[in-house]
Amino acid sequence: MDRKAVVLLSGGLDSATTLYIAGEKGFSTHALSFRYGQQHTQELKSASAVAEAAGVIDHITISLDARLFAGSALTGHAAVPENRSPGEMADMIPPTYVPARNTVFLAMSLAYAEVIGARDIFIGVNTVDYSGYPDCRPEFIAAFQSLAELATKEAVEGRPARIHAPLLNMTKARIIQRGLELGVDYSLTHSCYNPDTEGRSCGRCDACILRLSGFAENGINDPAAYQPEMNNGL
Repeated sequence: MDRKAVVLLSGGLDSATTLYIAGEKGFSTHALSFRYGQQHTQELKSASAVAEAAGVIDHITISLDARLFAGSALTGHAAVPENRSPGEMADMIPPTYVPARNTVFLAMSLAYAEVIGARDIFIGVNTVDYSGYPDCRPEFIAAFQSLAELATKEAVEGRPARIHAPLLNMTKARIIQRGLELGVDYSLTHSCYNPDTEGRSCGRCDACILRLSGFAENGINDPAAYQPEMNNGL
């Protein structure tokens, strides 16, 4: 029996690890990525590379009107926070928050899952090493699971989709360790909120700081490309 799963794939470290976890669990994976007006599209190139390396059955990139997500530092010209401590990251919802992004992405994943006959959806949200996003919390995942059990024909007929968030309670270091165990090539991934024109990571934004810390805790270098003034080693 072909067990299909839809995996949200941004091209970042967390979503790549989640994709490989879904594969390890025996699912044939179908990846969804989104072009939603983000200023830096390096992540979409990374998503394509990761999907190919993982051998996904199908990888769809969906384009959405950028006006739906205006106001974020990722979609506009507001400054991306730099050099913040983990405590500062968790203390407020940062300007890199994208309005209702995971709600929209999961809703589209739910539709696609019903179309292809998949009953499992994977998302790489994390509540331990995260930057204060409301749609990365366990309460959000639980609420969307409740919605998934009401919203579709499959659910009404007793076959609701299951929302999997396997990284929810992992530290960044543990996520990286798990991915390495599964053979994730992290050199293909991209996490930075503010890369340069060549797609090299800044090393100063929240995503870079958490990523670099996770690799350092594992005693290894981050294989991602960083801007020349940054040291991505130990």
